[in-house]
Amino acid sequence: MKPEPEIIDDRLQGAIAFHGHLCPGLLIGYRAARLGLERLAGRRSEDEELVALVENNSCSVDAIQFMTGCTFGKGNLIFKDWGKQVFTLAYRPRGRGLRLCFTGDRLRPKNPDGSTDRAGMIRMLLEAADADLFKIEELTVELPSEASIYPTVACESCGEGTMEPRLSRVRGRRICPACLLSQDPLVLMNQTADFLFESGMLKKTPRTGYQFLGNGRESVAAHSFRAAVIAFVLARLTPGADRDRTVSLALLHDLAEARTGDHNYVNKKYVTIDEIRAGRDAAANAPCGPEIESLLDEFVAAETLEARLAHDADQLDLIFELKEKQDLGNPYAGPWLENAVGRLKTPNGIDLARAVRSTDWTGWWFDRERLRIRDD
Repeated sequence: MKPEPEIIDDRLQGAIAFHGHLCPGLLIGYRAARLGLERLAGRRSEDEELVALVENNSCSVDAIQFMTGCTFGKGNLIFKDWGKQVFTLAYRPRGRGLRLCFTGDRLRPKNPDGSTDRAGMIRMLLEAADADLFKIEELTVELPSEASIYPTVACESCGEGTMEPRLSRVRGRRICPACLLSQDPLVLMNQTADFLFESGMLKKTPRTGYQFLGNGRESVAAHSFRAAVIAFVLARLTPGADRDRTVSLALLHDLAEARTGDHNYVNKKYVTIDEIRAGRDAAANAPCGPEIESLLDEFVAAETLEARLAHDADQLDLIFELKEKQDLGNPYAGPWLENAVGRLKTPNGIDLARAVRSTDWTGWWFDRERLRIRDD
């Protein structure tokens, strides 16, 4: 039986203590973090100056956290559930970074029965050259915004401090998630029913811009639905984006219009709309009202990556509609489309708009139908 390898590096000893044991997964993360820090001439992150984007949630990520100082608590550890031993390290503010893809599986030692020789794998990961373990790519990374810091507010039921957006509002009192679960279900559901009745008004609220375009009809709810679907896709294609938050922003961004109605750019020349107040009042009945208010504020500010993606999703839904109208011969749709494209904020949003403009709106079904008829 081969002896256990001697661990000399204090950082690896610390990573083992942090993780609880030595294993191949931990060593993959250790080697990736060590190589990344060396190649970037960097050091362990004291605050949020270094960002780590990891594409798995295996043992390797514990080593990344320990070695780099990137953690969920500081908001500079970004997890993408892609099932790949790939790690990207980048420094603020310019996003200069390194992407490390583990390729060492081809060197995996095997037992006679074909299973992995665990001890041999550990020794290989300790001794192999960096170039034998990783494919390395230097790149510039679009980094997410720094972590948001919210005020702590006392729950008006138990008195415990709670992050403000996580509070709920029941009968005018702001309470924490734990106290929410202990409330009278009938009170909660009656209050929730009021909010959802109001949300349903978006199904009956028309988008008014089509009056000037000359054709087309759509409700605010229909617009919000596809905007949320677009946000889902854009966030999936954007490293570092929180997909759930992006979708939530797109889904709720026009909630205030349940009270104000939709106002196009001509209306807004003459009518002043207090969308912030309307949004807060619309959220007031929802138990999760404070969280909705936080999302609406974030969308209006458009400072976070997720908010910029949600803004693009809002415009892209219009772009899809305008491309359809253009293909059907509306002569005014083209200039409108140009204006909407000019409002896009993210690279993926701009790329998607370019694809929309070069795609016939019937292509997704007409080509398939034509091929089916030909085959028949």
